[in-house]
Amino acid sequence: MLDSNTAVFAGLFTLLGALALVKARSTHTRYTKLNDLTDRKNTRDGSAETVIEGPVDVTEPAVPDKVPPEELDTETPAALWAWRIRRKVNKSAGDRNQTKWETVESGLTVGEFDVTDGWEQVRVDTSSLTDEQTGLIRGEQDPFEAENLYLGDPREDIRLGDPDPITKRLEDWGIIGDDGILGNIEFTISLGWKTMSPDRYQATLVRERDELLVRGEVDETGDGSVLRGTEEHPLVIATGDLEDTGKKLHSTARKQAAVGVGLVLLGAGFVVSGLF
Repeated sequence: MLDSNTAVFAGLFTLLGALALVKARSTHTRYTKLNDLTDRKNTRDGSAETVIEGPVDVTEPAVPDKVPPEELDTETPAALWAWRIRRKVNKSAGDRNQTKWETVESGLTVGEFDVTDGWEQVRVDTSSLTDEQTGLIRGEQDPFEAENLYLGDPREDIRLGDPDPITKRLEDWGIIGDDGILGNIEFTISLGWKTMSPDRYQATLVRERDELLVRGEVDETGDGSVLRGTEEHPLVIATGDLEDTGKKLHSTARKQAAVGVGLVLLGAGFVVSGLF
C-alpha cells in the first residue's frame, strides 16, 4: 500500500513535471511562431495577415515610464523601449538554498514610427501595440518573455550599485569583468533571503534605422499603408539576431520538456516503489 510520505513526494514531482511541460509547450509555441514569422517576411500573399521588414523611421520617440540609469545612451530616438530590473534572490530548493535572478519591475513603451518595407513606408499603429487584446504585452510582466515580442537578450545590462567585496576585488585584479580573464562571472554573498549582488537594469531600445520585423494586418488609407493588430491577428514584433533567438528558444523548450518528463517519471517511480 502507498504510504502518505511516498504519495506526497509522488504528487509533488508529478506536479512539478507537469508545470515544466506546460512551460516547454509555451516556449515551443514562441519558437514555431518566430519560425513562421521569419519564413513569411517581406511577403504579401493577399491574405489579411502581412509580415513586413525594414529599418525604423521614428517620428515620435518612446519615453520610458521609469527614469533609466545615467550610463544609458538616450540621445538616439527609440521606436520601442523594453526594460526590466533583475534582482538576485535566494530560493529554497528542498534542504538547499539556491540563488537566481528574478524580474522585479519591468515596462514597455512605444513611440510613433514607420517601417520601410522595400520602397514603401508602412506606418505601425502604435495604439494596437499597447492594447490589452491586440498588444505585445498580454498577461506577461516581463517584455523579454512576452508571447508576441522577440527581443533576444537585452542589449543593455547595467549594474545598479556597487558589487559585493569579493566581486569588486576580482574585477580590480582583472580576473573577472568585461575585460577580465574569466569574463563576466559574479560571485554571490547571501544575507538570509537577500544577496549582496546589486540589481541590474536591462533594456533593449529599437532605435532609428534599426531593422524591425512586424506582423499584423495592413490597412490601405488615404495617407498610405498602416499595419495594425486585431483580435484575430495580434501584432508580433521581432528584432535582433532572429536565428540565434530561435535556436535558444528551441534549446530551452527541449530542456524544459526533458526536465518535465524526468520529474513525471520520478513521481511514477515513487508510486511504483510504494506499491511493491
